[in-house]
Amino acid sequence: MTRALLRRIRARVPLVLVTNATPRLADDLAALGLMDLAHHVVSSAVEGVAKPDPAIYRIAAARAGVPMDRCLFVDDSRENVDAAVALGMTGVHFRQPSDLHGPFGIDRGEP
Repeated sequence: MTRALLRRIRARVPLVLVTNATPRLADDLAALGLMDLAHHVVSSAVEGVAKPDPAIYRIAAARAGVPMDRCLFVDDSRENVDAAVALGMTGVHFRQPSDLHGPFGIDRGEP
């Protein structure tokens, strides 16, 4: 369900994965078959800054090619969402896949 939803979102808007992950992230995503889910990956291990540092959100917006106020940031950490909102992004605290339907204008029944 979540993969299909992310693919639908990716088809509509630039999708950037922002993660506080290990330097092996690209290998891990490839092993899981997830490399095609995002246009760009912003990794704290590569960038040298981690969420909720404001710099990582600015890097993500730049990679997406859009201003901060046109970004929607989704995270399972309220602290990370609040940091993005403080910079002008719209934030969604993710708890379940249906949390993404409204912000992206995607109806549950849509293919």
